[in-house]
Amino acid sequence: MLRDEDGAGSVFGIFAVVMILILGGVALDATNLWRNQQMLKQTADVAAHAGTVQLASGGDAQNAYNTARTLVEANMPQSWYGNLFSNPQADIEVLHYDPDTDLIGGTGPLNAVSVTLRRDQDSGNPVPTFLLRVADIMLIGDATDLSQWNVKTRGVAAFVGTKKCMSTDGLYAQGELGLTSSSNFGPGYCLHSQDKVWMPQQNSFATGTGISMPNLSNCGGKCDDSSNPGATNAAFSRNLIMTDLADHIASVEQAFLGTGDTAIRDSFFAKKTLGDLSPLAAIGVSTGGITQKGQTVNLSQSEFEALTTIPSGLTYNIACTGGSKSIQFGTPKGSGKQSGGGGTIDVSDVAVVTNCALDFGSDAKLAASMILSTLESSNASITASSGAQVGTSTGVCDPDKQTTILGKSDMHVPADFAGSNVGVLVDGDIHLSASSSSSTINHSGLSLHASGEIKIAANHSFDPCSNPPSGLMPAIKVIRHVVPTGNFFLTASTSTN
Repeated sequence: MLRDEDGAGSVFGIFAVVMILILGGVALDATNLWRNQQMLKQTADVAAHAGTVQLASGGDAQNAYNTARTLVEANMPQSWYGNLFSNPQADIEVLHYDPDTDLIGGTGPLNAVSVTLRRDQDSGNPVPTFLLRVADIMLIGDATDLSQWNVKTRGVAAFVGTKKCMSTDGLYAQGELGLTSSSNFGPGYCLHSQDKVWMPQQNSFATGTGISMPNLSNCGGKCDDSSNPGATNAAFSRNLIMTDLADHIASVEQAFLGTGDTAIRDSFFAKKTLGDLSPLAAIGVSTGGITQKGQTVNLSQSEFEALTTIPSGLTYNIACTGGSKSIQFGTPKGSGKQSGGGGTIDVSDVAVVTNCALDFGSDAKLAASMILSTLESSNASITASSGAQVGTSTGVCDPDKQTTILGKSDMHVPADFAGSNVGVLVDGDIHLSASSSSSTINHSGLSLHASGEIKIAANHSFDPCSNPPSGLMPAIKVIRHVVPTGNFFLTASTSTN
């Protein structure tokens, strides 16, 4: 019997069958595992993104949660895939994501949605195996359990500022952004339209610039080097979440008049000084109660224009009544200033909130100030004559000297109106005309935001200042998937006894 070899092949046969089952199980069950992993991850990402869209659209945490939960069910119905949560209220979270620290949670605005999906013992719905289960029965040795996979995944989407472009260095139109020709854009400067960018030819884009729109085909074949040098590398498709400009202007108005959150006003006046108040006293304004920077002084349009100088460090609430429709900065057309007048020729370090239109004369100079017009008109409410200057000289990029103009109607100004360190926000259209000569008008740190179209004529040069965004200019944001520190993408394991 010791020399009998009958049945030896059966032993090897059984061993071969086990090995085939194991190899087949690895192929079949591992593929099934990968399939479930990918479905869970994609569903978690889609649900997190949909919830974050709700936050970006002004919805609250409950809206974001409900939307994310709905998208999970739409993509992986429970009736087909089973339960995917340990606890839905804990597995779908609306929370704060800090892009600087790459952490979620903590204090801050709710700007992110995290969705955790699982097919594991915690959900009572692990992924079953097929051939590995059969192989496990035939294995001899330590007890194992290859009958199921435990799979867990997480998707996080956040509504955060874009890293590509800054709100203080760019042209941002919710309508069409149109250029003519012969304009130059320096590295770090961005152009974006939620509709299309149109630029026929001979606009130059340095390495590091950006040209974006949701559908790049809307560029009409002009986003290439043959038409506009440097445009090929600069162009990309992007859908930006752009602030409702009317709402933003209203919030800035409330901040400066003290009827809303004054953080923007306080930041604006932080490094400014309270000037000599005697010009106010000269026109009959009681100045005894004016002791702090940023305080509001209520004046009529005629009183404001009658000031010999505009005292710095204050907020001026200017009212146009009767036939008065605009504030004239600079010498009024056709006549001299009132006796002792001239204050609006050179205005600096002030904030002005008005229901008047804004008209800048040829000798007007405006620096380190905030001017806001609430006038809603079918005509342009912000106009200027050639020679009027807003901002600092080219290349001066001090954020404390930045000038911001906000309006609820169109702006039509000449090429040399906006200098450096200037932000313009208009709930309407912005038109920047061509230079009256063949010379190029240089702008550093000029940012234009319009709810309508932006039209830029020829012979301009735009370079960034890279100043940090302030509350005066709306943030340029995107919804993007993030991988917070400590986040897990996919985990899978088998159970063990």
